[in-house]
Amino acid sequence: MKKNLYLTILLCFSVLHVWAQNQLSGRITDAAENVPLPGVSVLLKGTTTGTTTDADGRFSLATPSSSGTLVVSYIGYFTQEVEIGNRSTVDIAMSADVKSLTEVVVTGYAAQRKKDITGAVTVINTKELTAVPSASVTQMLQGRAAGVTVGNDNSPGGGTMVRIRGFGSINNNSPLYVIDGVPTQGTLNQLNPNDIESMQVLKDASAASIYGARAANGVVIITTKKGKQGDPSITFDFYTGTQRPGKMLDLLNTQELGQYLYQSDLGAGKNPSATSPSVQYKFDENGNQTIADYIYPNVYGELPAGTTYTNDIADPALGKTAFNITKANKEGTDWQDVIFDPAPISNYQIGASGGSKSAKYAISANHFKQDGILRYTKYKRYSVRANTEFTKGKITVGENLTFSYDERQGITNNDEGNPIMFAIRVHPIIPVFDITGGPTALGGTNTSAYNGFAGSRGSNLGNAPNPLARLYREKDNITRGTHVFGNMFAQVDILPGLVARTSFGLEYNQTNRSEYFHRDIEAAESRNANSMNVINNLDRSITWFNTLNYAKTFGVHNFNILLGTEAVKTYFAAFQASRSGFAFDDLDYRYLDAGSAAGLANAGAGAERTALFSQFGKINYGFKELLLADFTLRRDGSSRFSEANRYGIFPAFSVGLRLTELEFMKPTKKVLDDLKLRFGWGKTGNQLIPNVYNAYTLYAPDPQNNAYDINGTGTSIVGGFDLVQFGNNNGKWETNTSTNIGLDAVLLNGKLEFVLDLYNRKTTDMLTQIAIPRTAGTGTIPYTNIGEVSNKGFDIGLNFRDKKGDFYYAAGVNFGHYKNEVIKLNNDPNATIFGFTTRLPAMSASKAGYPIASYYGYFVDGVIKDQAEADAAPKFGSYTREGTFKFRDVNGDGIITAADRTIIGSPHPDFNYGVNLNVGYKAFDLTVFGQGVQGNEIFNYVRYWTDFNVFQGNRSKDMLYNSWKKSGDDAKLPRLNSGDATSQQVSSYFLEDGSYFRVKNVQLTYTLPVKLLKRVKIASAQVYLQGQNLLTFTKYTGLDPDINLRRSGNNNEDKHMGVDEGAYPVSKSYLVGLRFGF
Repeated sequence: MKKNLYLTILLCFSVLHVWAQNQLSGRITDAAENVPLPGVSVLLKGTTTGTTTDADGRFSLATPSSSGTLVVSYIGYFTQEVEIGNRSTVDIAMSADVKSLTEVVVTGYAAQRKKDITGAVTVINTKELTAVPSASVTQMLQGRAAGVTVGNDNSPGGGTMVRIRGFGSINNNSPLYVIDGVPTQGTLNQLNPNDIESMQVLKDASAASIYGARAANGVVIITTKKGKQGDPSITFDFYTGTQRPGKMLDLLNTQELGQYLYQSDLGAGKNPSATSPSVQYKFDENGNQTIADYIYPNVYGELPAGTTYTNDIADPALGKTAFNITKANKEGTDWQDVIFDPAPISNYQIGASGGSKSAKYAISANHFKQDGILRYTKYKRYSVRANTEFTKGKITVGENLTFSYDERQGITNNDEGNPIMFAIRVHPIIPVFDITGGPTALGGTNTSAYNGFAGSRGSNLGNAPNPLARLYREKDNITRGTHVFGNMFAQVDILPGLVARTSFGLEYNQTNRSEYFHRDIEAAESRNANSMNVINNLDRSITWFNTLNYAKTFGVHNFNILLGTEAVKTYFAAFQASRSGFAFDDLDYRYLDAGSAAGLANAGAGAERTALFSQFGKINYGFKELLLADFTLRRDGSSRFSEANRYGIFPAFSVGLRLTELEFMKPTKKVLDDLKLRFGWGKTGNQLIPNVYNAYTLYAPDPQNNAYDINGTGTSIVGGFDLVQFGNNNGKWETNTSTNIGLDAVLLNGKLEFVLDLYNRKTTDMLTQIAIPRTAGTGTIPYTNIGEVSNKGFDIGLNFRDKKGDFYYAAGVNFGHYKNEVIKLNNDPNATIFGFTTRLPAMSASKAGYPIASYYGYFVDGVIKDQAEADAAPKFGSYTREGTFKFRDVNGDGIITAADRTIIGSPHPDFNYGVNLNVGYKAFDLTVFGQGVQGNEIFNYVRYWTDFNVFQGNRSKDMLYNSWKKSGDDAKLPRLNSGDATSQQVSSYFLEDGSYFRVKNVQLTYTLPVKLLKRVKIASAQVYLQGQNLLTFTKYTGLDPDINLRRSGNNNEDKHMGVDEGAYPVSKSYLVGLRFGF
């Protein structure tokens, strides 16, 4: 009985306690602009009870009946303590801390206030960044920061080129990415953009030198979202939409191509009516054409009676054995329309976070899927991230791990061997399918699952394969990747202000690609046997760093001292094997052992290991709010160099003077909130050359060159070793020395912000390869310290925001300019490093006095109008006459030879820029973002195929309609001449203005009323409509002016920049999205 009484009393007190809880709600806004502040921390003082505001700035919190105090905090605003009293509703207006700019940013193993930064650092608005749907964070970075150049290859899951303040080397110019303290120089495709909390770009040596060995090309620091003290919160984000192809090239149809062939033969002095230039066309004396009804076998008129399609027919009436009988498309096949289609894109994101004073967590899951506008190309990614942090007394431990799996299907390069280039080249008379209509899966009747396509097999049809056939047959060639990225850490607060931290980071990437290549019997250069390649890559990096940080204030003097060590080990292994002669094409039989043993080829494997050990220290000093100074010293040792040159020492310093703290500047504070001058100087090192064993001379077995019959019996072959690589024992670090002068200004009570940086960046001891005499041997040429490169420029950032009643607006612009120049190569003014060659000689060259990868060839001064001009023009052999290109005589000897080739242009822009506009009224918000480049040139290699007499295939409208026809014509292109083998030389004709401005993103967002959402227990909700890449303003005639590197690798690819070989074009996207908070 007594026990039951106690239980009853206890229950009554429990009920009374529940009744005593009050539900407090409110809204938090910006005091100056009256706009809601999302993500504000609202904590009941002295307890672990708390929450954060939703997208509309609202919060709800259970509080005790007795009066309490709310502690409200938000980055960039003054922290407030508000008495609750007897109120059930509390609205709070927070004042921005524009004077002290207390936003905390990560700048190198530690964080500091934005106002105290003295180096060149750009803080990226991550809300604006992630508004652009993309698989990669680096793609989103385009146009967001002054001085940062981004080039995309635009394919689903494709790579990017990111360059900060120009190009410091002919080797790797990729920046270092540091994600939650773990360094990487990968593509970042494994990182879910929605997980990003903050991003900073360290652009000069004084800011980046703390990362030493890999910071020569700048550093991008990314911090992911972490749990916060307060009630659990759940977010869900979703968008879906469609992507559509943009601009296409204007090419000839079948009839127009016939006219081109006729006029080209006339121009060569031939008689097309007597000797047809193509068996598909017949011409009478007036140039009227008759097109064949069948292009393979070539038949004019109907097929002979009784002749029908089989897989293999031999009919004497046709004069040959024929496969895949193909009708001529007399109107012309629009091959670009065939391979490009609208495609879907979608993204699903869910996250949860919360915690207490002693434990915090943040977890998320993401699924991203993007089909390409190029048929049978796609990318999808699944990722899961977990971040937890536990504190017990003075010890904090935690981890941040991301697991992801992705699949990429489609083309793997942007060179001339891709389906886009094939669609430009292939003859329009060729239909998509032969008379069977193609495979049954594509609506045809062919008995083979992969045949029934039409192609270039036949006379005068060129060698370009059917691009749709290639895409369809290779649609199951997928690159699969498994990725693990993250770190585990422990931190100890030893004494007040003294903190020790250790962190172990891991990056693990394993990729597998199986490539199966079908026979393509319809192609002129057909694959006569099916084959399969298997490629496996493993890339692993382990990072362990330890730091000791001490912060102390002595009166008006503030000190922050950081000491640390870092050790990095990397391992890369690759395996590749192939076989041919598979009996079946079915997916179930696509493994190497199913192929013919006789078809085994190209089996091989390789591995690379590197190590890096570093010691570093940094001192931050502040005198009041007036004077700021940073001093950094780092010592790096790399296994890529010999023991004598293994270590490099890289110092840096920067100082800042806050002018608004000077007495004579006090009267300006009504307008000028903050004005700071900055100066920085520092050195960073670069070790990233393609050959990780460059220091060593290597020998290897080579049966073709060093297997000898020592005993002369023919049965005693003994293998020896050959020199395969010359080592450079004297190779040492590339050194990048940077000087930066900066100005930061905040005006009009924080409404206007202005940033200006002037910089001079010089690379010395640049490592590169210079040819050696062949008499020295045939081994790989080593990288030697023989070059210097300079980059000079400036960055400007300007942002303004204001509010009038319920209407608010903001605008921003960033602007970056750099001038790149090779100072010297091997102390030889004529030394030249050439770029890649295709069917043309090298199109680019790097030499002293010019930018890296400048275009190299002949200058063309238009088309010779008449005979008088031809007589006066310098002669290019027998080529020069009226209606031909007028090549410039650079050396003045009166004739055109290879000696007249010179630097003809540059892929480097005069400047790049980004523009952002945001307007809002009550619950509606409109954001417009655009970016562009100005003054760069693109080498339009596509013109080699479309504008000149090269391989049989299609041509541009320009070639037919804008070529020279008669004496006196002011023409764009030379006379049509099927015997012309000179006009297509590398020349300035291929160069086009690559300037463009693109409306990158337009988004209209509506925030649903909180009162409505409370009924369904939803904390916040937004719906938005978005358009991406809606408008592009450019004079460039190619598919897209946003040209990436030829390939997205890091090895010497900058030597090939700016060349368009039929690159994947950007798509226009139309999306609808939803965001929910619970």
